Amino acid sequence: MSLRVDEAALRLWEAKKKMCPTATLTSENTTLSLSDAYIIQGKLLEMAKDAGAVPCGYKMGLTSRAKQNDVQVFEPIHGFLLSEMEIENGGEVNTQSLIHPRAEPEIAVVMRKSVAHPLSHRELLSCIEAILPAMEILDSRYKDFQFKLPDVVADNTSASGFILGSRNWISECQSIPFLGVTVRKNGEICETGCPAAVLGNPLNSLMALIRALSREEIVLEAGSVVLTGGITASIPLFKGDFIEVEWPGEALSLRAR
Repeated sequence: MSLRVDEAALRLWEAKKKMCPTATLTSENTTLSLSDAYIIQGKLLEMAKDAGAVPCGYKMGLTSRAKQNDVQVFEPIHGFLLSEMEIENGGEVNTQSLIHPRAEPEIAVVMRKSVAHPLSHRELLSCIEAILPAMEILDSRYKDFQFKLPDVVADNTSASGFILGSRNWISECQSIPFLGVTVRKNGEICETGCPAAVLGNPLNSLMALIRALSREEIVLEAGSVVLTGGITASIPLFKGDFIEVEWPGEALSLRAR
């Protein structure tokens, strides 16, 4: 690639730190591949760890069948999560420290055991500690929230923050794909959906992550949090907005300041 990995990673790192959007990487290198993009993402992770950040899991993207058909890529993409990204339920996100903040409902999985290779659904369930309602906060570092697939992978799939609920659905896993979720912005319903939007079942997304990691000989460690993918369209956040994600038996909320 004509744009060096270190240069690309530094550009994205500085865009995040300075809250100043940058041009897409593909605008300078039209041949940027997904492999190149994951190398850049890995460099960002190294930079974050050098700065004292602690990895805590992964997030999935491109988990909608319709979106996969649109881009003709039939495997989800993934990024990393850091402990500093977690926000308490009912907490706040500072819109002044972000570029294009957005929120979306997800299902999160917390691993009880480490997994090094693909498993069946039944085997995988024995390795899971919790299946939780969640909300993800996205923030692209690119101008106008416009990018191509390699760009978003390099930019850690727009990862910015997440909220985890407390209701554990592990004993109800068969019904999880059909749970209803409602998203309200400032009291008005703006999105509804169900977890079946995530590859038919959020556990399919987890299995896809394990396949991808195993190809790189990476172990999904016990204690890892995995955000399995957005269930609805993401909701733009502006100062003063109040977002509520209502699940059966639990609600998650976030205020933008």
